[in-house]
Amino acid sequence: MFRLRWSYGLLLLAVLGCRKDVETFQPYAPSASELGSLLSARVPSTAAVSTFSLSNLATDKVLETSSGVQVFLVDTDQLFEKEGTNIVVPCSTCPDLKIEVTEVTDKSDIVARGLHTVGDSSKVFETAGMVQIKATCNGQALELMSNRNLKVHIPNANTSADFWVFEQNTELSKPWLITPRPVYEAEWPAANGSMQEGYELLITQLGWSAAGKFIEDPSSSFCVQLPTGFGEQNTLSYVVFKDRQIVVPLEFDLGKNLFCFPKMPVGYLVQPVSISKLGESFYLGKAQTEVGTNAVFPLNNQIMTEEAVVNIIKGL
Repeated sequence: MFRLRWSYGLLLLAVLGCRKDVETFQPYAPSASELGSLLSARVPSTAAVSTFSLSNLATDKVLETSSGVQVFLVDTDQLFEKEGTNIVVPCSTCPDLKIEVTEVTDKSDIVARGLHTVGDSSKVFETAGMVQIKATCNGQALELMSNRNLKVHIPNANTSADFWVFEQNTELSKPWLITPRPVYEAEWPAANGSMQEGYELLITQLGWSAAGKFIEDPSSSFCVQLPTGFGEQNTLSYVVFKDRQIVVPLEFDLGKNLFCFPKMPVGYLVQPVSISKLGESFYLGKAQTEVGTNAVFPLNNQIMTEEAVVNIIKGL
């Protein structure tokens, strides 16, 4: 990770301070977290988040978002409990039950929401959709009871087999965990009466869940080299796969001065992407290459307006 080596830095400043032909060094405040906040605020569609307000729900109910994602609430008096406790919260006794559903179906949203498609042991997976479900009663966070699950439908007109349910804990930078539960190809009646194809997931915890399958091809280290001065404190860097729903975040290696990932699947067409901010200036690097063995890819970035950066990320 990026760390300032003070002893070397002070020596360098002392030397430069004796020279009249060298400009004064201008340090920049860390901006990587600021970039994350910018992307999460401006890139995702507002339609991707649906909030359902229910009062004293005493019957089973199917919630459906505008894009067709369905969440099934069944046996609702034995479904939720207060977060961090074993206190059951019957929906029929809750005057202000809110269910928030956030759906992610494209790579720009994966990047913007700080998500990724990396599982345990740095194994890369492809996703067919991600969904986050939150529940509150009178503003108090809820969780599923330990023996319960929610059925979720994610629309997809081009389904394929061998997907599994992946779950993410509260730290989005951590690897996803694959569960022993398969994802089912399904067909169901939509709210408008038509038949909808897609995937059916059974989730056992609130938060983020995904339909995913690991890429089993050989893998190798893959690194991106940015110009000097761009590191983990001011840059977010990713590898975005072409024609597949895969986004891999790169970690900064201070010793090598590179952004790297240890197990990138080889032979795939990808787009290395970097977003940076130095002072008030935004920089973006984007290119296309095929993943080789132990590859180091030089990525040039260009100064851009904030609006241009947001629009390019939206187009991933």
